Amino acid sequence: MHIRSAAAAFGIAAVIAMIAAPFGAGQAAAVTPFLVDPASGLYVVELDHSETVALRNSPLPRMLDPLWRGYGSAIIVPDDSAPGIRTDFSTAVNWSADSTDGKIFVGFVPPSIGGPGLAAMGLASQAGS
Repeated sequence: MHIRSAAAAFGIAAVIAMIAAPFGAGQAAAVTPFLVDPASGLYVVELDHSETVALRNSPLPRMLDPLWRGYGSAIIVPDDSAPGIRTDFSTAVNWSADSTDGKIFVGFVPPSIGGPGLAAMGLASQAGS
């Protein structure tokens, strides 16, 4: 079951990468592995700001909202160290993309190590309107 979940998370990250590239993230852009620990089943990738904006401009965030509600969680975290605010996937992507330097982390954090399963975290120092 853990292998299947990790494969699903990597599949989602691959889809995000494929969507981000044609929408202006550039040919040199690539999803950056952030945390990878196969022993625990932890797989997290980082999308930089241009990739986050490209993701926001695609239909993928709204399409993935039901998956995140059912099998994980998404939060937004202001850079001022305020506690994270739980939200849906598309809101985390939009909030991060609207920031001047926002980015999003997407992956699989298994429940066996205290994670929600599918996870997304949007980071930004200032949210746009």
